[in-house]
Amino acid sequence: MSGIAAAEGRTQRFAEAVRNFAGVPPKRFAGLLPHRDGIAELRQKGASFGMIRELLAMAGIEVAADTVRRFYREVIEEPRAGAKRSPKRERAATPPLLHTPAPAAPAPPSVVIPTPPATAEQPRSRGPRIADPRNL
Repeated sequence: MSGIAAAEGRTQRFAEAVRNFAGVPPKRFAGLLPHRDGIAELRQKGASFGMIRELLAMAGIEVAADTVRRFYREVIEEPRAGAKRSPKRERAATPPLLHTPAPAAPAPPSVVIPTPPATAEQPRSRGPRIADPRNL
């Protein structure tokens, strides 16, 4: 019987500890969290992050302006809709046509268009074009 009572007592103490737990403050912006409302008010008044950094330095809090900016963006500012980058879309193999091309007029049957003779050149590789020393 005392074993059940002891287990209930431990369960109650644990439940009370859970209710009283305030959470671990984030280490990243621990120095700026107490000044959250002041930083938000300064930004609403149009103060730059550099000016806020200088005011914090006058109060004895040394941080970089980039740290103030990150703190503001991540902690104070509401997440913006569409702020996340979308994955890159693959480009189409050919650009979309802005206009439809006019149909080519058929050549008159009496005109013979000569085709150039096929050469045995190798297809060009992608990369820089380097002069052929034999042609210099």
